Amino acid sequence: MPHHGHFKRWGAAYLLLGLFLASWLGQFFFTVQQVESEAASHGEAFEWVTFWPQFFATTFENWQSEWLQLLLQAVVLLGMKHILFAADAEDMEVVQRDLIDIKQALGLPADDPGEHHKAG
Repeated sequence: MPHHGHFKRWGAAYLLLGLFLASWLGQFFFTVQQVESEAASHGEAFEWVTFWPQFFATTFENWQSEWLQLLLQAVVLLGMKHILFAADAEDMEVVQRDLIDIKQALGLPADDPGEHHKAG
């Protein structure tokens, strides 16, 4: 069953792709209805030539707003990372210094705190 591992690893990507395509298909059908309704209200027939520019315009407007929202979230999270985790980093340095002091007081070798990361 080599495919089982592939779908287990990439299942979330396929699910997101499926949801994306389903939402884009939904947008397609609703835009068709909107363009048909506007044409009918003006006594005109539906034309694909008027549909495609409107469909792509709404698609790119949606994508633009989503990418801007994602960018804003990334900037805020990166900015908050420095505020939220700065205290944790400082506390960790204090703990590491305390461990070195304890090891020295017990006569144990006090190794470099970064040495454990290099060995792994």
